[in-house]
Amino acid sequence: MLRRTVLASLAAALPATIAGCTGSESPTPGTATTDRPTATPAEPTGDETPDSSTVTPGRVTATLLPRDGCPDPGSATVSFGDGGTVSAVGCVVGKNACTVPRLQDVSYDRTTGVATVVVAAVEEREPDEACAEVLVNLGYEVDVDTAGVELVGVTVVHDDVDGRRTVADVTR
Repeated sequence: MLRRTVLASLAAALPATIAGCTGSESPTPGTATTDRPTATPAEPTGDETPDSSTVTPGRVTATLLPRDGCPDPGSATVSFGDGGTVSAVGCVVGKNACTVPRLQDVSYDRTTGVATVVVAAVEEREPDEACAEVLVNLGYEVDVDTAGVELVGVTVVHDDVDGRRTVADVTR
């Protein structure tokens, strides 16, 4: 009888003991996982999405501001300001209610004088959070500052439910 009690206790305790060794524990908050790539705002790689809404590679600084209005989903307009500033206003399409617009990349080609801005629709939710499965239009405004260097043109790229594509290519 004692042997059955010991064997039953061992059978119950053994899986719990082994579970910690198999790597099945959940990640702690704030750690990177392969499900959500991260990058520092100063060095975006193109495939990763910064956690910040500001990207600063070299002399170009860009800041994304979410907007409520989204009159034309999947499009963007560009307006040039003084002193190397540019504003791009657009709308990416998210796959569910937990999707937000994020500045994925910004680059500046010195030989052509063209800046490229990539805005992505990124899902942000907790592991146990439920999201409404509905397409959402996500308005944004990206302000680009080139530290006084006049831009010749701006290309805006969207990376959302419709894929990665150029939605605006404006030259002065």
